Amino acid sequence: MISHKPTTDFTHPIIRSYSRRKILKLAGAGALAYTGSLATACSSRSSSSTKDVPIKIGVLLPYSGIYATLGDSISAGLEMYLDQSGYRAGGRNVQIVAEDTEMKPDIAQQKARKLIEQDKVDLVAGIVSTGVLYGLREYFHNNKKLLICANAGGNKISRDMKSPYIWRSSFSNWQPNWPLGLWAYHNVGNKVFMSAPDYGAGHNMVDAFAHSFQSAGGTILGKQFTPFPSMGDPAPFITEIRKSNPSMVFCFYSGSAAVAFVKAYDEFGLSKDIPLVCSGFAVEEDVLPAQGSAALGAISGLHWALLLENETNRRFIAAYKDRTNVDANVFAVQGYDTGRIISHLLDEVQGDTRATSRMLELLHDVSFSSPRGPFKLDSKSQNPSQHIYVREVKEIGGKLHNVVIEDLGEFTDPGDNSLG
Repeated sequence: MISHKPTTDFTHPIIRSYSRRKILKLAGAGALAYTGSLATACSSRSSSSTKDVPIKIGVLLPYSGIYATLGDSISAGLEMYLDQSGYRAGGRNVQIVAEDTEMKPDIAQQKARKLIEQDKVDLVAGIVSTGVLYGLREYFHNNKKLLICANAGGNKISRDMKSPYIWRSSFSNWQPNWPLGLWAYHNVGNKVFMSAPDYGAGHNMVDAFAHSFQSAGGTILGKQFTPFPSMGDPAPFITEIRKSNPSMVFCFYSGSAAVAFVKAYDEFGLSKDIPLVCSGFAVEEDVLPAQGSAALGAISGLHWALLLENETNRRFIAAYKDRTNVDANVFAVQGYDTGRIISHLLDEVQGDTRATSRMLELLHDVSFSSPRGPFKLDSKSQNPSQHIYVREVKEIGGKLHNVVIEDLGEFTDPGDNSLG
């Protein structure tokens, strides 16, 4: 994990850059002295050869607020991959300079400018929120700076907002939900009520599921979009769902909102009578401990599961548990694969971070065995082609986990709106 404790070792590969608010919360003088010393140390190296200067990877993630756990998990996965390679790539040392986006597009833009214009990072990774990603698109595109998105799934980034400088190691919001809609119609029910937070990702995921569900013959009884980032009291939303009398409910939530929704769904008695089908983030490993038995039986679609049977995943989850003392989740997988992609690019250009055009060409051919299964980047959507798994929350060895009940096969974002 990225440490919040300043270090005086200027060769340390991880540098967390704090917002002013966070700096004031620290024991001030030490952190500020560290920042000043770091600037001096970096300046003294400016005349060194390129091979002696570390490659800087900027990381933009939420380390506070509703999605802080997601940011921490992505960081942990990214750091684990880099640590396994000794924080070396392309023959050079690698450093991380991380900033907290606070899940706010305006703050994220400030932090992006700081990383690129002040810290002089060579490329950037991260981004959890679709809104933040959309807000940063023009800056990265206009400055021709490479961004590897490790989470935010906004469909437009693979479609009408596509930029040659923005590629995803994660998913598009269409990907886990469109195939799930078809499966749910044939295996769960033909009438659905839908619930999601009122922001870009919520609308994308609801639309994808609804499109395929309706194309199969299903009926949408209603859609509710709850306040974001905090839905507040879930009771009115659960009451609305109950009144619609659906044969199933589809939802997308993540982080603390997923805990609130799933627990309320169970407390109000809906889980006994109405199957809950969801985008996998709603019952992912990061929230299952807090949801407890309320999540039992929930069906979800996602591109990974903790108990997915492949050798790469077995090694990954064991190493992650040994490193962090907690179970891995899909966000850690995405961080880990991001580290692999970045390391591959840097190795191929022999550490020449000025070779942006060459790295963009290389991205078209990225493929490897991921913890999630076969992984490759699709040139059209600049997003992974990957398998989508139907999972059910079950109790395994006294703990709740998602068990894969069907592999729906490989899906690639269409790169346009032709499939919803």
